[in-house]
Amino acid sequence: MDVFLITPTYEWQFAPQVEDADFTKIAKKAGLGPEVARLLFERGIQDEKSLKKFLEPSLEDLHDPYLLHDMDKAVERIRQAIEEGENILIYGDYDADGMTSASIIKESLEQLGAECRVYLPNRFTDGYGPNAS
Repeated sequence: MDVFLITPTYEWQFAPQVEDADFTKIAKKAGLGPEVARLLFERGIQDEKSLKKFLEPSLEDLHDPYLLHDMDKAVERIRQAIEEGENILIYGDYDADGMTSASIIKESLEQLGAECRVYLPNRFTDGYGPNAS
């Protein structure tokens, strides 16, 4: 039996190793375990200011949602649907972040007075992504 190996097209890149002393101070100050502190440190969160911004973000730290293409049209359409009492269907996803985000969107829209339903597709019968059925 012949075995064919696929040649990888990408090469793994590893973060440089950091010394324990580099992140243990941050770990102690924030009450983080050493593994989490090392992970954050390797991702550039290496001082108290950046750690606070990461762990306790403010609204000012968020990107402007209107930078997304056609966000103004989406907001206006949702506003119109709420005003006219239309039922809004939220097409979620079956993975953990898809279910969570669909739930958050539903609760948020309901707080604004929207009538909402959530549809979570079945990967086996619906396949992947939105579809005609």
